[in-house]
Amino acid sequence: MLVVVVRLVSLALVPLADTTEARYADIARRMAELNDWVTPWFTDDVPFWGKPPLYTWMSAAGIEVLGLNEFAVRLPHLLAGILVAWLVWQWRRDHGEGRREAWLSVVLLAGSALYFLSSGAVMTDMALLVGLVLAMRGFWLALHGEAAVARREAWLMFAGLAVGLLAKGPIALVMAGVPMIAWAVINRRFVEAARALPLVRGCLLMLALALPWYLLAERRTPGFLDYFLVGEHWRRFTVPGWDGDRYGNAHLEPRGMIWPFLLKACLPWTLLLPLLAWGRRATQAAAPRSWQLYLWCWALWPCLFFTASRNILWTYVLPGLPALALLGAGWLLRDPRRRRVDAWLSAGLVVTAVLFAGSTGLRVRAGEVKAAKEVVAAFEARRNAGDELLFVGPNQFSAAFYTRGQARPLADYPALVAKVEAARAAPAAGGQVYVAIRRWHDSQPPESLRARFEPVGRFQGYELLVMKP
Repeated sequence: MLVVVVRLVSLALVPLADTTEARYADIARRMAELNDWVTPWFTDDVPFWGKPPLYTWMSAAGIEVLGLNEFAVRLPHLLAGILVAWLVWQWRRDHGEGRREAWLSVVLLAGSALYFLSSGAVMTDMALLVGLVLAMRGFWLALHGEAAVARREAWLMFAGLAVGLLAKGPIALVMAGVPMIAWAVINRRFVEAARALPLVRGCLLMLALALPWYLLAERRTPGFLDYFLVGEHWRRFTVPGWDGDRYGNAHLEPRGMIWPFLLKACLPWTLLLPLLAWGRRATQAAAPRSWQLYLWCWALWPCLFFTASRNILWTYVLPGLPALALLGAGWLLRDPRRRRVDAWLSAGLVVTAVLFAGSTGLRVRAGEVKAAKEVVAAFEARRNAGDELLFVGPNQFSAAFYTRGQARPLADYPALVAKVEAARAAPAAGGQVYVAIRRWHDSQPPESLRARFEPVGRFQGYELLVMKP
């Protein structure tokens, strides 16, 4: 409850920062305003082909219900995180070793740094995780559940794959399919698995749920399938520093960096669990080998897949975190020092929640959050009829979100000089020109340009100026 409450409060108090959250939130704003639920739009005339629309549907639905604000665009992603935790908890409570294993799994999952941050963040990753957990859980219970449960979960497996296709694309099939096939081959149960699953009808269900959007998207904006299927799913990971990204920059990392990302993602457990292992004496037999092997295949596959790739983010390890949580829960379940285990896990949850709340609060107060919320509010408090607010620099997504698309971005200072000269030549009747300059921008305006403005103040990461008469 501490973790949920802290994360819930942060949804409304932390501004949407450039570039990731603000970009996806502004795309959702455009979807809600345009009432276009097929094509996400990056700008007024540029479609966003980088990701399928499930995350956008979620945030846009939040805007429709709760209005245009941070809480509205983030809440659906927190609910998705809670749904994943519930799927894990119910799985192990009803089809595992009982309530304690279920709670241990949820505590390890919810308390890990990456999962805690991703739950409630406007990104694609939590929507993908909902689909992957449905698929991985469905596959296992289709083989090990009672007849009615096995039939239901087999269909949910294919529904989960459809969710993954609408959340991230074909990569969802790779993330789920390879661990399933590897486990079945190693355990010599491939034929049994194929017979237990309604493969043909299940694939038809998956395509019926996901394929219509792909076809509609290509019809509305031709070229989408080539960019998304080839560019985003092949060149992005095989071409170092791939410059074909239409919407951002490549994230170049050393090969193998995905493994340190995994250790970072699992904090604080990567530090606390090794300490908890000191003096441990297990009193029960380990979990069945087949179950452990399934979890290891699931947990390690994302890192193995991205080991050779250099264009990666630390969020790429998120698909394996539920499996790692289940492995850790099985290990802790057999520790007879129950009170000590509970105390250490409680401490880990408090550390995660307090460090997040404290560090985020300090960053917001110090103006280190790259968000235009405060500078827009300052402009709105001063504006008169005819006043204009300009933003200098690329990727002004938070400015677009907080001004409801009214922000006027300028690429660089030469563009600002041209705007200033035009304003001086033909001044607006009674209007003033305000300029918001990001303090983390690569360069600051030349003195000759700054001399034409008067400072208004500093607001988070921005400096607000007004042009002299």
